[in-house]
Amino acid sequence: MFGLFRRRGRNNAAPEPGKADAASPATEPRGGVRLSGDVGELTPDAAIALLKAGNRAFVRGEGALSQVSAKDLDELQGGQHPFAVIVACSDSRVSPTLLFSQGFGRMFIVRVAGNTVDRRGLASIVYAVKYLKCPVVVVLGHTGCGAVAAAQAVVEGRSELDPSIEAMVTPIIPSVLHVKARGAKNVADAAVEENAIHVAARLATSETVLAEAIQAGTLKIVAAVKDIKTGEVRFID
Repeated sequence: MFGLFRRRGRNNAAPEPGKADAASPATEPRGGVRLSGDVGELTPDAAIALLKAGNRAFVRGEGALSQVSAKDLDELQGGQHPFAVIVACSDSRVSPTLLFSQGFGRMFIVRVAGNTVDRRGLASIVYAVKYLKCPVVVVLGHTGCGAVAAAQAVVEGRSELDPSIEAMVTPIIPSVLHVKARGAKNVADAAVEENAIHVAARLATSETVLAEAIQAGTLKIVAAVKDIKTGEVRFID
């Protein structure tokens, strides 16, 4: 179902292994550059560079939407080889494929309000790293996040915790408490960043498969935040 036994193809014009560790004109999505399908073997740094290049294209108004079509699905019928896992918020204003200008077959996306990860989400990430060989996992928060705002309202006593959304809000509360304790001026934005960092850090030690891949240098797990106004994605060191 997931293309588990598919051999990695080289049918696309793609960077050679280890040869795309920094963004270059060749990695910038633009006319004539294919935005769907297998990009081949990438190092973690090369995968991050490709995401950054795609986001720059999106911010410039040169994103993937007009360059991706149903025909791009033809070569993907035998399986998939995405180069990045994106753990994103369910917010309708956060669309990873648009933000990073990547078409079909490029990103394995796990979405839940507040970009937190439960056991099923974790299993999806492990699958993508272990069997699809994704070299990077990006935990993508965004300013103006409603889930973070709900957690902040509970912490500050402005709202009671609604039992129907408790599973969404509770994992974010520690991040809100942390930024308030350190005296953050803008608690909302600081909590969004802290939550993304917290989730990324937990993923790095949550499963042996992920920890071993990080130690081997074949995987990086990083946090990032999308500016809800500009669409720019800032990767957090």
